[in-house]
Amino acid sequence: MENSNWAALPLIGLIGGFISGLLGLGGGVVILPLLTFVGKVPLKLATGTSLVYVFITSAAGMFSHYRGRMVDLKAGLILGIAGVAGGLVGSFLSVPLSTRSLEYIYLFVVMMAVILLFIPQRLGDKNYNEGDFNKPAGITIGLGVGSLTGLLGVGGGFIMIPLMTYFLKIPLRVTIGTSLLIILVISLGTLWAKFGVGHLNLLITLLVISGAAIGALLGAYVSRRTPVKLLRLFLLFILILIFFAVGYKTF
Repeated sequence: MENSNWAALPLIGLIGGFISGLLGLGGGVVILPLLTFVGKVPLKLATGTSLVYVFITSAAGMFSHYRGRMVDLKAGLILGIAGVAGGLVGSFLSVPLSTRSLEYIYLFVVMMAVILLFIPQRLGDKNYNEGDFNKPAGITIGLGVGSLTGLLGVGGGFIMIPLMTYFLKIPLRVTIGTSLLIILVISLGTLWAKFGVGHLNLLITLLVISGAAIGALLGAYVSRRTPVKLLRLFLLFILILIFFAVGYKTF
């Protein structure tokens, strides 16, 4: 705590918020390594701060995407509610796990997201109808991603997006907005558990979220005006960068 880089925390929030709104990630996958590497925040406290941050950025980004009619409310609520159950389990499972174990889990999930993004997926479909997806598969995905949210304090959008486009056949642009709604529901249902296990510091959280909403709104604005293929490439670049950065620190 005393070694934390306090001055960098608001800027970290702004950067993560922009990427959240741009790619529908919730920001946790970016915020977590930034908090631990740049902000010098202990990992377990960083997971709690990340979850609060994810809630704020996903709310701001989702609102902007919803105005652009790029949110599937049915999919968002079904996967989000399933994710709350998984998130509660993940939060309590994170307590006995070591920091190194959490880092290994984080690396594995990022690697899986990168692999999924290399699989050809449909990026757009004008004939897609709201709620037109496999419901059992959606619930399973929600439970799994919710567990990751509880374990790592990340919204799970980085793995949610490739899973939704590949397995649920939801177009990428709709997936980005819907992912933020799912993350919003999951993080809201999981926050109290993180607070209960002591993985939350109020001052660090307030500093980080000070730039979060502005960054998320700006990112969502840019996202709606960016070609879908470019968004996918940027998502892939971010995940590969994070994988090697966290892997270098871990090993």
